[in-house]
Amino acid sequence: MVKALNCPNCAATFNPQDSMCEYCGSYIITSETKQTNYSLNEFKPTYKKIFFHEIEMQENELPVRSGLANLYYSATRSDGGQLLLTNKRLIFCAHALNINPNLYWEMKISEIDRTEMGLNLLISQRINIYDKKNNKTVFVVYGGKSWIAEVERAAGFIRG
Repeated sequence: MVKALNCPNCAATFNPQDSMCEYCGSYIITSETKQTNYSLNEFKPTYKKIFFHEIEMQENELPVRSGLANLYYSATRSDGGQLLLTNKRLIFCAHALNINPNLYWEMKISEIDRTEMGLNLLISQRINIYDKKNNKTVFVVYGGKSWIAEVERAAGFIRG
């Protein structure tokens, strides 16, 4: 059974299976699927605002891909949550059940220097995201090659 949530824009109750608040017209991404790609045609100009959980998308920012992910620190430590790629940012929000449920991480697409595949763990894969200062952030995701391709496409990288 899916419980009702509150719209981050107007606080009205909405069913997360609907993805749109019937009161204010905001689009709310709450998907807990392994991975989802979004079509830009899906986001109509009539939507008042677009939210990823409670994070409001910026002006002209559109979701590209979302899915379950772990922010990986070491073999004994990671935080589970959702990863969202937009045309402007890569965003990670931890699940409420984590030790640190308020964990939020983001990187602007313009700050991404490079990406690479990490260790393959049967079903899931590590992806490494490097910023312009060579800081590495590691995520464990489903479909790592697809994530890398989408991040590189959003960043305008061309693989040689």
